[in-house]
Amino acid sequence: MSAQILQHPDPRPIIPVIDLFAGPGGLGEGFSAHTGLLRFNVSLSVEKNQAAHSTLQLRSFIRQFPRGLIPDEYYAYVRDRVLTREQLFARFPDQAARARSVAWLAELGKEPQKNVLQRIREAIGDSRHWVLLGGPPCQAYSVIGRARMSKMKKFADDHRHTLYREYLKIVAAFQPTVFVMENVKGILSSKHKNEAIFERILRDLRDPWAALPDADRRKIENPGNHPKYRVYSFSTGTSIGDEELNPEDYLIESERYSVPQRRHRVILLGIRDDYDVIPPVLEKAKDRITVRHMIEGMPAIRSRLSSGDRNGRVWRAAIRSGLTNCSANCRERFWGLGTIIRKAMRDIPDSLGAGGPFVPGGGRPERLAGWIFDTQLGGVLQHEARSHMASDLHRYLFSTCFAKKYSSSPKLDEFPEGLLPEHENAVLNESGKVANFSDRFRVQLWDDAATTVTSHIAKDGHYFIHPDSHQCRSLTVREAARLQTFPDNYYFEGNRTEQYQQVGNAVPPYLAYQLAGVVDSVLLACMKNEHNDHSVSVRT
Repeated sequence: MSAQILQHPDPRPIIPVIDLFAGPGGLGEGFSAHTGLLRFNVSLSVEKNQAAHSTLQLRSFIRQFPRGLIPDEYYAYVRDRVLTREQLFARFPDQAARARSVAWLAELGKEPQKNVLQRIREAIGDSRHWVLLGGPPCQAYSVIGRARMSKMKKFADDHRHTLYREYLKIVAAFQPTVFVMENVKGILSSKHKNEAIFERILRDLRDPWAALPDADRRKIENPGNHPKYRVYSFSTGTSIGDEELNPEDYLIESERYSVPQRRHRVILLGIRDDYDVIPPVLEKAKDRITVRHMIEGMPAIRSRLSSGDRNGRVWRAAIRSGLTNCSANCRERFWGLGTIIRKAMRDIPDSLGAGGPFVPGGGRPERLAGWIFDTQLGGVLQHEARSHMASDLHRYLFSTCFAKKYSSSPKLDEFPEGLLPEHENAVLNESGKVANFSDRFRVQLWDDAATTVTSHIAKDGHYFIHPDSHQCRSLTVREAARLQTFPDNYYFEGNRTEQYQQVGNAVPPYLAYQLAGVVDSVLLACMKNEHNDHSVSVRT
């Protein structure tokens, strides 16, 4: 496709979307791709991380083109690397300029508030209806995060507890018709200075202007009215104040909504209370999508060796060197497992490559192909195996063979003693059990949804072992991205560690697409409400 792109105007009413704490843009991607009666246009994405900001900017660039008409020059950059990013943007200066204006590198809470208010005011323009998205950084609210931080500093002093107040300021200042706020499950049990965080957030979001300190109010020009909000659950349709509401009602279990991952997140839907609108309930899928559905058809690759990776034969020999450790005790403890391990070792090929920034081939996923697959790519991006120690490859082989036989990932106390890692937390106690981190090595099961893809995948990959024994590795960036439902042509900027972090921190775009459907219905009802001047219910 030439550099001249014929623009086809979209006749749908445009709804501006502001995305705070945007990460690589999972929420924004889902809303932008929405195909309902309204067109959601991400007009501002705010992110403090440089790599994630670069990803947001590149994706915003692509959204400047008509749907399905991505220019060839984009593929020349992400796939063939014959163009630099600067050259790509130079070919399409108007689209690049708009992308730069949308993706803003800024840290909320440190950026001067007047700058934040001005950028949002410009992004909203004179639109009567708009949507605010985002979720404050969640590490401070996660159970694991709290445990780790308690060793380093006082949890109560961590500033991430109150970053939601930056989100709250925008709600109070600009009164969006609808807001969507996402966070980790741990927020339900998190406390700050002996106060339940979740109850405080709900109380503040119901009356955001009243929740602001006087100092913040004085910085907001022309505040106008101060509407309150009703905060709804996407999954039950209930709101705070309903007698039957429980905090758990705000949890969305992603695997119930066509996301191949057991990702459980708190997602709030706020609607201005001057619109008497009841939202529809997010519709559950009839069946679940599995790891096999999403990644089985991707090009097979092998892991690398951290001690030196000369060729596939050396890699295979390194795996086979662990035969004794892998099959030790299997006959006594797990009848038949040793046979599976020995067969897997015999069948491991030495012809597999280790992948790379682009790997040709690979078919479309069995499910969500229309959402994920891009025929123009001709392969997969960012599908490169990381390096592992030979001893870890032995553990991966044992784990995948165990999963094949028992349809579960083994705990550390089920490992042969020769395979236990040399770590203080991997010591068997008097009962023959490992007390801490017993699931340090976790296989993703072919016929189940994946476990939660988190930013921890950037560390060592032990929690995200590929289920194929012949590949003996952890998941690649692209495999993790597929389990997160990012389209195959979604390119993550930065080094590989930064790419993993972006994928793990994101909201699954296909889940966001479904959230956008609910918001679409709500906004249409609000518009009808204004026209008819009476309350409207869109509950289905």
